[in-house]
Amino acid sequence: MRGGVYSHTGRGTSLRQLLVLGKTLVLRDFRYRYRQAYLGYLWAVARPVVGVLPLILVGNAFQLGGDMEAAEYALFAMSGFLMWQMFWDAVISPQWIARRVRRVFKEVPFSPESLVAAGAGLVVFNALFYGVIFVIACLLTRTVPPPTLPLALIALPFIVLGGLAIGAFFISLTFVYLDFRFGLPLLSPLLLWTAPIIYVTPEDGVLAVINRWNPLTYLINIPREWLITGLSGNDSLFLVCALAFVALFGVTLRFLQRSLPVAVQSLP
Repeated sequence: MRGGVYSHTGRGTSLRQLLVLGKTLVLRDFRYRYRQAYLGYLWAVARPVVGVLPLILVGNAFQLGGDMEAAEYALFAMSGFLMWQMFWDAVISPQWIARRVRRVFKEVPFSPESLVAAGAGLVVFNALFYGVIFVIACLLTRTVPPPTLPLALIALPFIVLGGLAIGAFFISLTFVYLDFRFGLPLLSPLLLWTAPIIYVTPEDGVLAVINRWNPLTYLINIPREWLITGLSGNDSLFLVCALAFVALFGVTLRFLQRSLPVAVQSLP
């Protein structure tokens, strides 16, 4: 503490302390978000379901699934959207939590990494509901997951890490400027359509080029194939993409450790 303002270098925080701090921030956010909601945590289920159902209906109408049957496309779009939602939750959740507790950082010596841990905890909580939705979708479509299901489950933490690698960069900026808090959610629909999440990758055209160079294509689409169909022809590209996001996460975390004390000092 310097003059009542928190200063942290990122050193001296054990993994256990980090998890405890992250859990504390997650529980605080839960109480804040759902304390006056009659349906409580059911809203965590309603949000992705309401978000994807119109996309499935539109996709069926415009044959975004190519030659897929209606039920097959529904599972395709639902699973891809849920994985996308995990990624986007990881982008947004650390900022939500950071904005709500920014005043606390003036008095309590939370580590910058605790915000990332709290964001990850919130993503895991939501992912439990997403898993239930996926199981129900499999039952309704009478689909049995392929033997590559374990690969898909192993890939999920890397999807979350990819979102955190981007979201953690904006934590310090969100502390000071609400523009990032309001502006980033506007990018969600745009990014959703830049990867083949609710449609089959076209063979040519501008969208095909965008899909080919978009890392989200490999971060989400390949694990989705492992989840519902099996191995794809580009499985190794997921590993390349995942390692790139791991490297980006290290850079982002270093930036957060240096920039957050400055952001806290700028608060009135």
